Amino acid sequence: MIEFKDVSFSYGENATKKQYSLLNANFKIGNGECVVFCGKSGCGKTTIMRLINGLIPTYYGGNIVGSINVDGYNPSEVKIQEISKIVGSVFQNPRSQFFNLNTTDEIGFGCENQGIKPQEILQRIDKTAKLLNITDLLGRNIFNLSGGEKQKIACASVCATMPNIYVLDEPSSNLDAKAIQDLRYIINILKKQGKTIVVA
Repeated sequence: MIEFKDVSFSYGENATKKQYSLLNANFKIGNGECVVFCGKSGCGKTTIMRLINGLIPTYYGGNIVGSINVDGYNPSEVKIQEISKIVGSVFQNPRSQFFNLNTTDEIGFGCENQGIKPQEILQRIDKTAKLLNITDLLGRNIFNLSGGEKQKIACASVCATMPNIYVLDEPSSNLDAKAIQDLRYIINILKKQGKTIVVA
């Protein structure tokens, strides 16, 4: 469950209300719901994503007002490595979240960071690839993938860590029509698993 109560945020410590990126946000997202935030550029969609996944205030400082509850935690009060076990993030440009050259290694990277045993990581990679129908992408050089294939690997790397909540920040903005269909297929699989999905 995700709940915002009277949440405002500014990227500057001394911002006035006119300078807030988010002002008095109130909403509740139940477990297993799929919610899409839409609006003009600069209306606060990405800020909401960063507040949910803990990138604010860990990487983006500023002034937070109000109450945020993400699966029983306030992301601004727990370490990013803890919130990342609950919230998985897929960004607009998948290259910005890659740490490996090989697709298989990339899918297992998040699990490795969480200290999961190597044998279980291999099992999760295999299970995730089959679930998302991307076994043909295993063992490939990430730089040789299309934009859509890179987004699939980004989704798989998050899926392998098995979070309850997925945050996708404009995940289809750089994709063609076929890749968008494939992304829709992946989101549908996650929805059927009962995952909470938030899309900007």
